[in-house]
Amino acid sequence: MASPPFQGAPSRDPPHPHHLAEQLPPASFEAPSSEHTTTAEPTETTEKADLSVDGGEGGLSLEDGVAAGSQAEKAAAPTLDDYPDGGLRAWSVVGGAWCISFTSWGYTNAFGVFQTYYQDHQLSEYSHSDISWIGSLQLALVLACAIFVGKAFDAGYVTWLLCGAACCWTAGMFGFSEATQYWQVFLGQGVACGLGAGIAFIPAASSVSHWFKRRRALALGILATGSSFGGASLASLALYSGSSRLCAGIIYPIMLNHLFPRVGFGWTVRAAGFLTLAMLITAILTIRSRLPPRKVTKIFDFSPLREKAFLLVTLGETIIMLALYSPYFYIQDYALEHGISSNLALYSLSILNAASIFGRIIPNWLADTYGPLTILVPQCFISGVLIFLFLPMCKTAGGLVAFTILFGFSSGAYVSMMPPLVASLTKDMRTLGHRTSTLFLVVSVAALTGTPITGAIISRSDGSYVAAMCVAGSLTLVGSCFNAAAWWVVSREKGTRWV
Repeated sequence: MASPPFQGAPSRDPPHPHHLAEQLPPASFEAPSSEHTTTAEPTETTEKADLSVDGGEGGLSLEDGVAAGSQAEKAAAPTLDDYPDGGLRAWSVVGGAWCISFTSWGYTNAFGVFQTYYQDHQLSEYSHSDISWIGSLQLALVLACAIFVGKAFDAGYVTWLLCGAACCWTAGMFGFSEATQYWQVFLGQGVACGLGAGIAFIPAASSVSHWFKRRRALALGILATGSSFGGASLASLALYSGSSRLCAGIIYPIMLNHLFPRVGFGWTVRAAGFLTLAMLITAILTIRSRLPPRKVTKIFDFSPLREKAFLLVTLGETIIMLALYSPYFYIQDYALEHGISSNLALYSLSILNAASIFGRIIPNWLADTYGPLTILVPQCFISGVLIFLFLPMCKTAGGLVAFTILFGFSSGAYVSMMPPLVASLTKDMRTLGHRTSTLFLVVSVAALTGTPITGAIISRSDGSYVAAMCVAGSLTLVGSCFNAAAWWVVSREKGTRWV
């Protein structure tokens, strides 16, 4: 008999990871329990209903019996463990959520282009750190809004949340197109667009988890590719608006390459606003939750942090967030300062985001078999090592291309893996919105401060990137160690290394 893989683990052998997906544990990686079974046992309520219909001694009327029987059927309904895991309705939810990812994280991932543009145009008198506060606030609000939005999602207000997000986003983008001063850009792009993205993202990601279980990580990985398409296309769009050259890209330049030379930056942003509005309308029409609403209690409930594995994951993701976006914000400036051709340097962020498409699909596909933590830990370690290599690699054209491809792939798993990771640590899926929002709220603090700290270190070092990237790489490796500790805790609890 094979011995269990860990001391104190149940004496059962985990399924071999190369088996077909149908032979593997579900994506939540939980053993079946009585709480999630779908077979209803006879209850006192159903017995009373039967007595009343049959004219037994209960003395209940026929109407009372029908009502009691209806209540028993509702209680026995398989709502918690009856995941479609496919079909037109489920995949339409993924499509709508993809539109949200395209618009929310797409702008966030493309802010490095705006950082360079602002330093050369509207905000040339401001420092690296001052400008990066705009992008970091937008990133933080995408995550911080989750603590309120998650509760509203659990209560069933999905469509209302998406409509509110569309209002914030539209107002922010069309106002931001006229911005010429720092406070105008800060309010339009940082606050309004950040709020719109934050209000929309949690309903999108959590709704997908309501429809998928066995293939949940893959579905969420497909959702996350929207940010890569959006980031790459927005990067090309913004670059073209500041130059008279034609730019190749994925989506936006195809639509707008004859528009930019005639209308300038303002109408470029407005055109992006119209496309964003179309994406949001698509999401409103397609995204729906499936599980019954859950009564909202306390808004700020940090009880998930009492779980050892959840706490370790939260610490790991927060520390990594302090550093992981530094290359996204500063790769173009660094390449230009070291003599890389402007054409290649200004497309580096587009290449990075395009490479992250594969970094969001492939690791998530593997996570359905091997578990989210098993895949996420090495990806984050690789990202930390690559941040150290940022300094020598991005000084040459070949090294820059190699870095953008490798770092785009390795870092792509970080954001895309967070929702399935939380789902795998959640027993009652009706609490998924709240648990995800708790993680995002804590991580948002690092999102707000991480890149401005990097910018401040660069300014204090007289423009040198050495200290900033060494700090960023070290923080990424430290956060990866916390994720590895979480993997160890969960693997011992579940008796399998595929968690």
